[in-house]
Amino acid sequence: MYRLARFLSCLLYCLSLVGIQAHAEPFQFSVLMHVLQNSADENELRNALETAQLTNPAFIVVNGMRSTREPCTDRLYRQRTALLESSTAPVILSLAGDDWIPCRDRQNRPAPTAWLNLLRDQMYGDISWSGGKHIPLRRQSAIAAFRNYSENTRWTVENVLFATINIPANNNHYVASAGGNSEFEDRQIANRDWLHRLAIQARRERKAAIVLFCDGNPMPDPGRKIEQRDGYVEIRQQLKSLAEKSGAKVLVIQGPTTSPQKTSGSITWNGPLAFVNLRAGMTMIAVDTSVENSFAIVADEP
Repeated sequence: MYRLARFLSCLLYCLSLVGIQAHAEPFQFSVLMHVLQNSADENELRNALETAQLTNPAFIVVNGMRSTREPCTDRLYRQRTALLESSTAPVILSLAGDDWIPCRDRQNRPAPTAWLNLLRDQMYGDISWSGGKHIPLRRQSAIAAFRNYSENTRWTVENVLFATINIPANNNHYVASAGGNSEFEDRQIANRDWLHRLAIQARRERKAAIVLFCDGNPMPDPGRKIEQRDGYVEIRQQLKSLAEKSGAKVLVIQGPTTSPQKTSGSITWNGPLAFVNLRAGMTMIAVDTSVENSFAIVADEP
């Protein structure tokens, strides 16, 4: 009797998941990619954020919150946190390499890891923070072994699993000098665990798709020239594995291509795995998992 009850309970749960997928409503979200670029005018980010909110998105992902012309300061991080938190739509920050890699200490020595840790404290201190309208978020830092990786965040809208993953531009911050690559190596381990957990959740909850946001270009980029070692080799294989093991379509939304082409381009599919390079500015993406082409770029503005 107990086994029968347990079987029926599992059957009802599975049927409910199928029902959720069948009745998933279309929605859209916005991505603000490298809005500041070389400008130190915060108003550009503020205006882009306000414009994105007018489209009534399910959420807004901001990739990059610091201009290369701005100094790395604790005050700047606090200021940008307040700006993003002022949004009436949910906002999730996806780290860009420019947010922390060029930063230096008071003796003008490179100190990317120290600034990355400070940024994590300032921007991800509240695990539930996602702008003025909150959505349930889960961070990798909730796992004791990866408590430093609060920037890796995941959330769900309808039957799609979304996640940010720290894969910075400039060859994934791979450092060729001996003994100077610990940040890259540790982050590789964390990212592998993060993708593994995404696959488990997507398979368990029968998600129709997984969407990943990152700063770098782990997927093929014909314009990228690798002089020594491709820092994206391992993560590229892990993304392929994610698509194979999760049972879901996987879309990687990554930073601008290094090729001369300056448009967002189209979403490129290779089986269940796809990627798109977004140019700097605001891009709006529509989602409808009831059709074959579940994702479509409906607007992009510089």
